[in-house]
Amino acid sequence: MCVLLVEDEIMIRDIMEESLLDAGYDVVSVANGLVAAELMRKPPRRFTALVTDFHMPGDMDGSQVAAMVRHSFPRIPVIIASGRPEVLNADWQTDHGYRLLKKPYLPSDLVKLLRLLADPARPPGQA
Repeated sequence: MCVLLVEDEIMIRDIMEESLLDAGYDVVSVANGLVAAELMRKPPRRFTALVTDFHMPGDMDGSQVAAMVRHSFPRIPVIIASGRPEVLNADWQTDHGYRLLKKPYLPSDLVKLLRLLADPARPPGQA
């Protein structure tokens, strides 16, 4: 499974990338939405999941990255992380099939959610 990780905070990005690698995922991590968009046009590998921060500086925020991934790769899991989850109402998440991960979260929370979304039949505690 290859995860596209989009996070503008370098410490968070590094910790999440390391945790995903330790859990056995391939990871392509980038600092902003524009780089993520370019990777989606010419992916180095086939992405099988997206994890993106919602609030990012620049010309492309997490909702735009998620919409672009949903358009290009409609079946892959999309996880949006936000420290301000109140701006993401439940209808928006349900309508687009996104999952919300509330910041702060533990790396293990991200890994568990990815595993659940990738294989809903597997119990969350199993590798």
